[in-house]
Amino acid sequence: MSLRYYFAYGSNMDEQQMYRRCVSPELVGLATLPGWRFRINSRGVATVVPEDGSTVYGVLWVIDEEDEQRLDFYEGVDAGYYVKRTEMVYGEGGVALEALLYEATDDEPGSPRPGYLDWIVAAARRHGLPPWYIEELQGWSRTGG
Repeated sequence: MSLRYYFAYGSNMDEQQMYRRCVSPELVGLATLPGWRFRINSRGVATVVPEDGSTVYGVLWVIDEEDEQRLDFYEGVDAGYYVKRTEMVYGEGGVALEALLYEATDDEPGSPRPGYLDWIVAAARRHGLPPWYIEELQGWSRTGG
């Protein structure tokens, strides 16, 4: 059974959600995705978009093939809502790792679905993401980006 890293930057940073969605996810720790920016899209859900000089903070998981298939379902890969990418992320201590992430096919800025951003911000706080980054996340509730 092959294992791979998965970089979660949205609601899948929440441990309880990941344990409900997946069979055996393993939390590794914090990671960053340089050259990308967090965005709430016009569907009201999280995505990342390329942006020089920006960094997305998130959580790194180890998942197996069954977990990945389950995430594909929840992220709507077959429905065309998200595509899977492999990107270089940086774990704690600056260790470079290739990780799966889901990028929404809709990258137009929007406003978050009710309660959705609160869930992301709560997970970001629990994991100790930088306060300035949490403020940036919260900005999506006030301005839509």
